[in-house]
Amino acid sequence: MKLLIITLHADPTINPGAEEGGGTHMYVNEIINLLVYKQVDSLVITRKASNGLNNFQYGNVLIKRINIGPATNWDKNNLDKRESDIKHHIYNELKLYDFVPDLVHSIYWHSGRAGVFFSEFFDVPLIHTVISLGARKKEAGYEVSKYRIDIENKIFSKAKVIISVSEQEKQDLIEYYNVPPEKVKVIGRGVDTIFIEHLYNEKGTLISRRSLDIKKFTDYEF
Repeated sequence: MKLLIITLHADPTINPGAEEGGGTHMYVNEIINLLVYKQVDSLVITRKASNGLNNFQYGNVLIKRINIGPATNWDKNNLDKRESDIKHHIYNELKLYDFVPDLVHSIYWHSGRAGVFFSEFFDVPLIHTVISLGARKKEAGYEVSKYRIDIENKIFSKAKVIISVSEQEKQDLIEYYNVPPEKVKVIGRGVDTIFIEHLYNEKGTLISRRSLDIKKFTDYEF
């Protein structure tokens, strides 16, 4: 089993809160940790969003950071104009490592475009993780291009499985994109309980973390 993961907007090598580092990066990190544990041969392709090494090897998982745009903060919408370059870079990495995937997993719609292409190129299934939905954002008043919504429709049509973070997001996929409900798998993203405990007492004073029960660091809510 060989897995190709395309995550152009979430370089998992960046520390949380640094550069472009955010929640999606942590999600990708958790996927990588599980793949290492399960010893799944995986190639993770991401945009190099900071200085440093281009390759990181963790067990059976190779992270390859490709040079698309500057190695720093960069508006992800710029990826729209680099689709040809992205496909070319990914193809070269697959050829370099003689990596023929049995499954493609794309994360966020910018990566989904390439996910669809390589899924069709190798004639293998596509799994896609939703991070946000253009049609839902548009209804909420955000400016969203028709191009994005068209691409999302193509991704959702091609994907064998769509991973959603919540039941509400699943309903949005059904309502706005006519996705068959059986195609959507709701997988919540775990949160360490330390991040949802009160930081201040009733008087507004910061609670000391020194008295925290260390066992709680291993408790997760899903």
